[in-house]
Amino acid sequence: MGKTDANGVDLSGATGRLIQTVDLVKGPAPQAIASDTVNGWIFVLQMETGDQDDIEQGNMRLNRIDRRTGKVIDSMQLKGFGHGISMGVEPGDKQTHIWTEVSQVGRSFHYSRRKDGSIKAAFGKAVTRFLYAKDTVLDADDPVLRKFTPPGSTAGTGPSIDPVNNRLCVMYHKGGRRHFTRYDLADAAAGMWTPEGTTFVMKECGDLVPAQPSCVDEDVTPDVPSRYPLEPTLTSQGYTVLGDVLYWYQWAPYLVDEDPKTLPVDGFPGVAFLTSYTWADGKRFDRQVVTTAGGLTRREPEGAAIEVAPETGETRLLIGFSNTVPGTTGSRDVTISWYPTKPAVDGVRVLADWEDLALEDIVKPGAQAPRGRLISYAGTTYLQLRGTLTATPGLTEDSKIATLPHRLRPTHPTRASVPRNNNAGRCVCRVETDISGALRVYGAYSDNAITWIELDGVSVVWR
Repeated sequence: MGKTDANGVDLSGATGRLIQTVDLVKGPAPQAIASDTVNGWIFVLQMETGDQDDIEQGNMRLNRIDRRTGKVIDSMQLKGFGHGISMGVEPGDKQTHIWTEVSQVGRSFHYSRRKDGSIKAAFGKAVTRFLYAKDTVLDADDPVLRKFTPPGSTAGTGPSIDPVNNRLCVMYHKGGRRHFTRYDLADAAAGMWTPEGTTFVMKECGDLVPAQPSCVDEDVTPDVPSRYPLEPTLTSQGYTVLGDVLYWYQWAPYLVDEDPKTLPVDGFPGVAFLTSYTWADGKRFDRQVVTTAGGLTRREPEGAAIEVAPETGETRLLIGFSNTVPGTTGSRDVTISWYPTKPAVDGVRVLADWEDLALEDIVKPGAQAPRGRLISYAGTTYLQLRGTLTATPGLTEDSKIATLPHRLRPTHPTRASVPRNNNAGRCVCRVETDISGALRVYGAYSDNAITWIELDGVSVVWR
């Protein structure tokens, strides 16, 4: 059972969907996410290739995505920056400034290594800010970049932005511990790095005096149900901060001899966790297994961020997922879900308000245009549809009739029986949608054409 934190976030509660299974410019997995709600863009960082030994270390690709359509608009190459631990964006008038990690002068990285000593990944040891410029290449040693290395930092670092409180948080390693320090966003952009408040230090059992045998380190994998044994240490997949709450995104990959990519485990190559901490006392507030966005081919947690939804003004906690593009073995796409902060009204929480469906040419809207929305009630999320469709002279075979917006697309097949024109006693057909968002109708025949369909009664379990 989850708890509601100071921001109104319940890590075990309902989640909405921002974009789903968006193909990225390069093949490897996404790493960090951020949202520019002023201009309507989502930014996703990814490595240039999955094998770090094949390329110059630390090259990344920054994707810019239309938040309404889910289409990649363009991208930017970042040479020698790092791995993409986290990122932040500052929206402007038709432009965006980006905060990321970056290597120090002369391509100085922090390296993680495999058991045989080879380099697994390169992490930037400083943070920087730059203007997004489509279809360009930015080099880590470009003199235009101002870099900041947190005092005493010994390893990788990464920035995240709290857009509600206009703060920049920087994560870094010092003395073997993760540290998180907050700065005024405008001051940091101007090169003035004065910490705001206290620095959050991730606690370990060794911090407790006297020792407490029941203590569990924050990066030790919890004992949870799992198909396979889990790696004993959690892997950090991103973090973000909202107000005085720190959110840490982690996962425990399966501990198996086989390549996890090939395991037939319904898209779950491990278990994802989301943990919240209270900044003032450094204590864990809640930790939950992440269950949203099931049904992907390979659901791996990647990236966390905060946004203020332009449609509703609601603050949201975003979390991303990597997924294998169907029909490929190495290409990845990105899905982003979100946790709400506003309470339910009369038990109902609207996760996506009424929005038009994109109709195929073979059908037309009836008296009321086909629309859909997403609501949560009593712990269950429902996809609801309304409106009518007409077809002239009529549908005579199973057909795709519309496409759902990204915000409404389920991650498992969802279907309902709906009224249609009565012909020889046949007055019901079936509509069905899936992860692609395609809405299909079944039950049309050459001797019994469907000329209209009513969607008003559709209210089906979405998750």
